[in-house]
Amino acid sequence: MDVRLIRPTDLTNYLTILERTSEQDRYHRFHHVVDAFDPAALRRFVEDRPDMLGVIAFENGEPLGAAHAALIDERCAELAIVVSKDARRRGVGRALALALVAELEARGYSRFVAHALRDNVGFTHLARSMGLHIEKADGADATWVHETATVAALR
Repeated sequence: MDVRLIRPTDLTNYLTILERTSEQDRYHRFHHVVDAFDPAALRRFVEDRPDMLGVIAFENGEPLGAAHAALIDERCAELAIVVSKDARRRGVGRALALALVAELEARGYSRFVAHALRDNVGFTHLARSMGLHIEKADGADATWVHETATVAALR
C-alpha cells in the first residue's frame, strides 16, 4: 500500500473512494447526509490549502481511502478518515492516520482531535488502538484526543 500527500489531481480518486462507501459511512465522515457528490464541493479536500492537510492511500493504482486534518492552531489538528468499503480491515485507516500524524508532527503539531459519532465502531477501534481517548462525550458525539511527542507513541 502506498500513502502520500493528496494533490489537486486526486479529485477523481477521492470521488472514487466516496462512491465506494455507504450512506452511513458518509454520515460518519461528514456528520450529515451526503446523497450526491459535487466535484466542485469536493475540490476543497484535494486542494493545497493553508488550513488543511490530506493523505491518500492506493494499492495497485486503486484509491483505498483518504485522511484529512483541519489545522486548528499552531499545534492542534482535527483528524478525519474515510476508507472505501472494499478496503476495510486491511490496515488502511491505520496507515492513513499514521502517515497524516507523521506529516503533522513534522510540521510541529502535537495535539490531535477527532470528532466521531459514538456508533462509529470502526473509528472507535482505530482510535483506541492508537492511544486516543475520549475527552468529551455529548449524546451521540464523542471527542477523541491524543497529545504526543512523536508518531511512535501512536504505533
